[in-house]
Amino acid sequence: MASSDDNTIPQSPYITINNVDISVDDLPEEGQGIFGRLQRLNQKKVNLTLDLEELQAGINFFSNRIVDIVNEGEEPKSEETETLEEEESSD
Repeated sequence: MASSDDNTIPQSPYITINNVDISVDDLPEEGQGIFGRLQRLNQKKVNLTLDLEELQAGINFFSNRIVDIVNEGEEPKSEETETLEEEESSD
């Protein structure tokens, strides 16, 4: 037995202009082409946003990892500390 969802008509994409929903099929050919470009550009924007989030996650991971590596080893000495130790040992 078929469900009522099987009998639904797919809704064509639309664009809202001046608070009026206009089916893409009702647009002139040039308007349909522009709508297609808008869809592709919006999808690219979504993909770039996801890429930026992934890049930031990678940057955060490696930044945290290098801090962990430094913290696991000896505390790095500053130049001032090394200079003081050299002066003390030469006395």
